[in-house]
Amino acid sequence: MREQQTVAATFRLSGVGLHHGLPAELVVEPAPPSTGLVFVREDAGGLEIPALQHFRSAMVHATRLERDGVAIDTPEHLLAALYALGVDNARMRLTSSEVPILDGSALPFAHAVLEAGIETQDVPREQLVVTRSVVVEDDDRRLEIHPYDGFKLTAAIDFEHRSLGYQELTLNLDREDEFLHKLAPARTFALKRDVDRLREMGLARGGTLDNAVVVGDDGVLGGELRFPDEFVRHKLLDLVGDLALIGCGVRGRMVAWRSGHAFHGRLVDAILSDRRSWVYEPAAGQSEPPARPTPPGRVRVG
Repeated sequence: MREQQTVAATFRLSGVGLHHGLPAELVVEPAPPSTGLVFVREDAGGLEIPALQHFRSAMVHATRLERDGVAIDTPEHLLAALYALGVDNARMRLTSSEVPILDGSALPFAHAVLEAGIETQDVPREQLVVTRSVVVEDDDRRLEIHPYDGFKLTAAIDFEHRSLGYQELTLNLDREDEFLHKLAPARTFALKRDVDRLREMGLARGGTLDNAVVVGDDGVLGGELRFPDEFVRHKLLDLVGDLALIGCGVRGRMVAWRSGHAFHGRLVDAILSDRRSWVYEPAAGQSEPPARPTPPGRVRVG
């Protein structure tokens, strides 16, 4: 078991938010051991919002954290990069309600983390070790986690669209290079008809062909894919970012069939609620992970 880690130096990224289209500046700072990943809304009096499941709230096709009526939208790509690169503790200062979308992937965040460096801290890293399978499903979606000595993920998608269709991929995220080369570059994507619907709802205002893959009736608009299966890779990227809301390392085998952000949240709730399905190691300071299930009534819609 490794020790906890933080970023070795402060780094800064800026851009626009995907949904609100407003300028956003992100500053990521080192934090002491056992701080966890904590957002700070500088424009809301410095309110702190930990990146934990019980602060998760409703958002269409994205992840939202909310505390005292103040939100952090679209944190999933940043959280995926921090989790996969082993950053356990950091303070993430924001000047608006959204993490900047940058190029629509986790790669700019990952590059910034690696350039800043990672510092080891003299405290063991906690992890949730799955000991019994947990499954959530409905008519056409299924998400499950099983005991496994490592962190391995499989995802499959199946769209009735000739440019997407069926795609499946398995990755072992115990290896940093698997994330950096196979997952981090995968960009967010949407069907053109869904983009039009989101804009009617007042969302996707900051979305462009430079920060998202848009698929029209005749194929991908405005450029080429980074991978032939970039769509399923991005689904896996989102899954990693949403699992980071457990607040510690995870040891288990994930299998996702046509999942999305709302389903990811359902699985995390199910895991945290079923105390018999996992053990928490090491249990030196506490016997349970820092996250709790999302409070009842916070319905996820995306």
